[in-house]
Amino acid sequence: MQGHPHDVVRRDGSMDALTVEVEALAETPESSYPKLASDISHHIKSMIGVTCTVDMKRPGEVPRSQGKAVRVKDLRE
Repeated sequence: MQGHPHDVVRRDGSMDALTVEVEALAETPESSYPKLASDISHHIKSMIGVTCTVDMKRPGEVPRSQGKAVRVKDLRE
């Protein structure tokens, strides 16, 4: 399984694009990341109707903050 999601919103041409960064648990083999990313993307689409890219991260790669968690990076101009 996975934990610690982090969202990135950016502009892709005239459309907004969403990438969900998901930090894998330590016991998750990297070879399963592509399948997990696909499964998570399909689940998000089926539950809320939003198409997104899922980027699997190794444990510790999703940034942490000392105060309130920053869960969305808005890269749109």
